Amino acid sequence: MMRCVWRPVVLVMFCLTFFKVQAQDIHFSQYNQQPLFLNPAFAGVNGGDYRVAATYRSQWAGLGKFNTIAASADMAVLKRTKKSNYGGVGISFFNDRAGDLSFSTTQVNIHLTYTVLLNNKGSQTLTTGLVGGFGQRSIDFSKITTDSQFGDQGFDPNNPTGENFTNSRKLYADVGAGMLWSYTANKNNNYYAGVAVTHVNQPNLSFMDDRTEKLYMKVTVHGGGYFKLTRMVHLLPSFMYLNQGPHNQFNLGSLVKFRMSSIPTNNTAFYVGGYYRLKDALILATRFDIAGFNLGFSYDLNVSKLTKATKLNGGPEISLIYAGNFKNKKNRTDYCPVL
Repeated sequence: MMRCVWRPVVLVMFCLTFFKVQAQDIHFSQYNQQPLFLNPAFAGVNGGDYRVAATYRSQWAGLGKFNTIAASADMAVLKRTKKSNYGGVGISFFNDRAGDLSFSTTQVNIHLTYTVLLNNKGSQTLTTGLVGGFGQRSIDFSKITTDSQFGDQGFDPNNPTGENFTNSRKLYADVGAGMLWSYTANKNNNYYAGVAVTHVNQPNLSFMDDRTEKLYMKVTVHGGGYFKLTRMVHLLPSFMYLNQGPHNQFNLGSLVKFRMSSIPTNNTAFYVGGYYRLKDALILATRFDIAGFNLGFSYDLNVSKLTKATKLNGGPEISLIYAGNFKNKKNRTDYCPVL
């Protein structure tokens, strides 16, 4: 193992990066706002013909630069009527950059799904999905500070680090699968549950040619519902459980939806609520629906062991979704999960 003397900030960034980021995937507080990252079976499963989504997240601002951007697009195919089976396709992308060494992960995935109606009405469905893609991880070793750069006059960044790294980039392939069940009793009550297994091939992510450092396979279990409280108020509880190697994560919470108009065709609404990420953060969240757009914002209040360093600062996250129908098609009320 290399012997290095790190500046305190760089050491913290390096440790957080490799133990928090390398062993685990990216995660979003608004997990329902990036459905294709939550479960590959969500591709094509929405109330219209297509959906595009984007999310930006910043985390641990007091400790360094930890930023994530993600985007996805999906659409239904062969969706002839509300009472016929159909397929779905999607594409997703994310880039995550963490720490003083600019540890970066970029990945692009393709999603394929097929939805089977479980009853004649079409109100109960089962969707299976496959996902596959390629990713790249990179790190800027030039930003490392070692003991050879310190002399009688102190630290000199122009001195050589004395270290020789053969690889600063790693390419890998990745595959996974998911399943999603949904039941819509009526337009005001919906239930859904899903399970996904990603990184099935456990790609090797080591920058060293002579080492193997596999990405742990990840299992996701999630579910939620949409319930009418009053004519103008609905409840959207949901949960998510992740297991990835030795790491576990559990999120639980709800949003409350307030319709802004009593006109059935006007879907303008405001949401407010929160979630708890077990032993890690309290998440305050809000959303706004208008004209097919869904704009969400959340903020994490860190309550983990990093609280002394972060001073409760966690991560702001903003998301945007647009769902719609192609030209010359009327809006359709499909039996799909309401997230």
